[in-house]
Amino acid sequence: MSGAYSIALVMFLLVATALAYLIPDRDEVVAPESGEAGERLATADDMVAIRAEFDRMLVAKGLVTNGQIDLIRHGTKSRAVVTGMRTTGRAREDFREVELDVMVHRPGGGQFAAHEKALIPESAITKVSPGSFVDTYYRSDDESAVAVCVSPA
Repeated sequence: MSGAYSIALVMFLLVATALAYLIPDRDEVVAPESGEAGERLATADDMVAIRAEFDRMLVAKGLVTNGQIDLIRHGTKSRAVVTGMRTTGRAREDFREVELDVMVHRPGGGQFAAHEKALIPESAITKVSPGSFVDTYYRSDDESAVAVCVSPA
């Protein structure tokens, strides 16, 4: 055996032995600590239920419509350039209603113009000034409606 191979074999055996002592037996049942007794991992079904409840809360508060939720959940995500913005003077909670003219870029190429009325977080109103990029959602088979999403600043 070469010297390098011997050293590598000894190092492997040392690491394997150390791991055998440091890693607990996988068959051993370990009782959860007192603070972890009620905790569990969320499943995919839990996440769907949480998202649906969050969507209902946003609709109930009047921050989005069911149509906008549908576009966001099932539409095509794209980017758009704001070409025009006008505040309507209406507000709800910390959101301001604005009318936006946007040029939506299709992911496969091309673009189309759209007009959308949306509630934007007051702290993010500068994110919808002309020339800004925003996230949009639309249906590829019906470009007449878009949903604009802007995160708070």
